[in-house]
Amino acid sequence: MNSEIFRYIVIVSVSGVLSIILTIYAYVKRHLSSSSTTFIWMSFFSAIYTFGHAFELASSTLTEISFWLKFQYLGLPFISPCCLILVLQYAGLDKFLKLKQLLVLFLIPFITSFMCLTNNFHHLFYRSVYLRPNENYALADMVAGPWYIVHGSYTFGCLLLGVCILLWYWKRTKAVYWKQISPLLLGLVIPMISSFLYLVGLSPHGMDPVPVVMCFTSALYLWAIFSFKLLSLSPIARDRVFESMRDGVLVVNTAYQIVDYNEAAESILFRLNASSVGKNVELLWRDEGSELTFYENDIPERERSFEWLNEENDKYYYVRITPIFKAGKTVVGSIIVLSDITAQKMLEKQLKRLAYTDGLTQIYNRSYFIKRSEQYLEQSIKANKPLSVLLFDIDYFKKINDRYGHSIGDSAIRHVVSICQKHLQPTDIFGRYGGEEFVICLPDIDINEASKRAESIRAHLAASPLETSKESLSVTASFGVAAVQARTDTLDTLLEAADQALYTSKENGRNCVHIADKYSPPLPVQSEK
Repeated sequence: MNSEIFRYIVIVSVSGVLSIILTIYAYVKRHLSSSSTTFIWMSFFSAIYTFGHAFELASSTLTEISFWLKFQYLGLPFISPCCLILVLQYAGLDKFLKLKQLLVLFLIPFITSFMCLTNNFHHLFYRSVYLRPNENYALADMVAGPWYIVHGSYTFGCLLLGVCILLWYWKRTKAVYWKQISPLLLGLVIPMISSFLYLVGLSPHGMDPVPVVMCFTSALYLWAIFSFKLLSLSPIARDRVFESMRDGVLVVNTAYQIVDYNEAAESILFRLNASSVGKNVELLWRDEGSELTFYENDIPERERSFEWLNEENDKYYYVRITPIFKAGKTVVGSIIVLSDITAQKMLEKQLKRLAYTDGLTQIYNRSYFIKRSEQYLEQSIKANKPLSVLLFDIDYFKKINDRYGHSIGDSAIRHVVSICQKHLQPTDIFGRYGGEEFVICLPDIDINEASKRAESIRAHLAASPLETSKESLSVTASFGVAAVQARTDTLDTLLEAADQALYTSKENGRNCVHIADKYSPPLPVQSEK
C-alpha cells in the first residue's frame, strides 16, 4: 500500500475514533442538554462515514470499494441535517423542530441512502464507478448522477443555513458565547470548504478531504466540550431573559451552572461577570458571602422562593426559582429571578416596630412593656430574685401644654426620656405608660437600689431644664417605687403599689420619690445632698 495513502487512512481512522468518543461522551452527558441527543446522532453518523471511507481507501478491488462506498452513505447524508438541528437547538429555535419538520428535514437523506444502496439498478446517484487507470493502488472515480447533485445541494444548503443562524445568534447574544459558537461555526465552515475543493477537483490526488478535516473538527468539538462546556452550557432560555428587566435574572442548567444573565443581575451580584458563565450558582453566592442552598438534590419541578439579604449593599431580594421545561415536560434548567424588596422589608420592620414602640419617644409602648415585664417577673419569682418597678410622671404637664403648646409638651416628654435613658442598664425595660406617665422594670434590683435609681433620675431631671427658643423650662417628675415582696405578686399588684406611692409623691409636693410597702404607707426617699 502506498505510504501516502496509508497516512491518509490513519488520519481518517483517527477521525472515526474521535467521533465514537464524542458519541459515547454525549450519551453519558445526555441529561445536561436537550441538544445532546442530536450530538450523539451527528457523531455516530460521522463515525460511519469516516470508517467507511477508511475501508474504501484500504480496499483493493472495485467490488470492495463499491461496498464501502454504500456503507458510507448510511451515515453521510444525515450529518448535515443533524448539524442544522444542533444549531437550531443551541440558538433556542426548537419551535421549528416539530415532528413534521423533522420528517421533511430527513426525507432527502433517507432517499439519498436508498438511492446509493440501489444505484446498480437505476444509476441515478452515480452514473458509473470505476478504478482510475495508471495508478499503483486502487482508487475509484465516480460520475455523478442527478440525485448526487440533489444530495450535494441539500448538504451544502443545510450547512450554509447553520452558518447563517450561528452568525445571527452570535450577533444578538452575549459576547461570552464566542468560545462556544466558534467551534460550532468552524465545524460547519471547514467541511463546506473541503467539500467544495473536492467537487472542483482541487483536493490532493482527487481524494475526498472531508473525512480528514473531520478529524480536526472532532478534536475541536472535544476541546470545546471540556474547555467551554459546549454541551452543558448551550443557552436554554435566552428569549426569556430580557435585558430591560429591572429584576436580576440568571439562567441555570441542570448541572446548576450559570448559563446566562442580564445586566440587572450584574448590578445585584457584584462578582457576576462573563467568567461566571459555567460556574456553579451556589459557589457564586458563596463568593458573595452568603451560604445558600438553591437545590437540595435535582432541579426542582415546581417553583420555589425565599428571601435573601445582600450584606454588601444592605438590600433585601425575593429570589424565585422557576424550572424550564422542554417538550415532554423534561426539566432542562431553571430561571432565578431576584426582585428588590428592600422598601417592602423596611415597611414591614417599621410596622413591627410600631407594634411595640411608642411613636413619639421610640421607647416601648404600654402593651409591649407589660408583656416583657411579666416575663421578667415570672423568671424572678422562680429564681427567687428581686425585681422592682419605677412609675413616674411629669409634674404639671397639663400646664406646660396649655401655656407653651403641644409642641413644647412633646419636647418635654422626649427630654424626660433622654435623661432617663442615661440611667438605664441593658436589662432594664423602659416604657411609656400613658400620656406623660412612664414606667421602668428593673430585674435583679431590690427596693433600696431601685429607690436610689429613682432618686438619681429625679435629681438629674430637676437639674436639667428644657431649653426652648424663648426660655429655659424646668421639668420635674414624681416617682413611685415598688418591688416583689411575695411569690403571689403580679405585675398588676406591683404597678398598683407603685401608683399609690406615686400618688403619695404628688400629695407631698411633687418632684420626689416614695417607696410602696404593703405593710405600711408609702415611705419617702431622702434626696442625697
